[in-house]
Amino acid sequence: MEVGNIFRHLLVHNEAFVKKTDETKFLAYATHQNPYITLLTCADSRVQGEILGIDIFNKVFIIRNAGNQVAINRGSIEYSILVLNTPVMLVLGHTDCGAVKFATHACITQSEEIVNLAKSFDKLIKTDYSKISHEVKSEMLPLTIPIERGIPQLEKIRNEKKELAYLSQINVDYQVEKALKYYGNRVKENKLTIIGGIYDFVGAYSKELGRILITNINGVFNTGELQEMARKIIKRIPSYNESSEGYKLVCQLIEEKVTRIES
Repeated sequence: MEVGNIFRHLLVHNEAFVKKTDETKFLAYATHQNPYITLLTCADSRVQGEILGIDIFNKVFIIRNAGNQVAINRGSIEYSILVLNTPVMLVLGHTDCGAVKFATHACITQSEEIVNLAKSFDKLIKTDYSKISHEVKSEMLPLTIPIERGIPQLEKIRNEKKELAYLSQINVDYQVEKALKYYGNRVKENKLTIIGGIYDFVGAYSKELGRILITNINGVFNTGELQEMARKIIKRIPSYNESSEGYKLVCQLIEEKVTRIES
């Protein structure tokens, strides 16, 4: 889009937002905020707050960087968790992640053994990243640590779309592991639940595009244990009726969406 149109959109669409939004919404939180989710996600433009399906105003404290990395934004994360006391931290990766692709390329082009394990990535191996700046590379290179963990399992998957999603999943596990290192005491005290997930817009997990798959809860990533933990969390809702249609629907969604790509 041409810059003039981009500038016009900024002015016109914000004014439309102002006109349709009751000013009491702004006045109620003019001097404070009380979000209940710390969302650490990727800077990718395809990943936006609306995928949560809720009005995220004053509900979601959003932190973004390439590859949803904990180490890059410790200050912002700690402000949200320790000052604003959000009870949930959601580490959200996504399919077709450019940062994961870069880290994968960095791994497989430096080892003949790894190249042989990543046979589906012929196109990625040939990708030229030489023009990417030093600053960009420096931010994404730490992702090679979790990616190296996942690459040996790729032989069992044999599908590039699923393989990249699997590596994003492994990265989320690593970031949850990091978060538990720093905030594990709050998890033990039931003040914080750390959830890992993948936003799937390519159909790597199912034919339903746009789903968020829950792949990790507080460091648990075995699918059976994950689903059981998810059901226990739902049962913590006061006066929740297990015979209700609402509960049955949630249980069905747990079966479908609390899952992983297994190697």
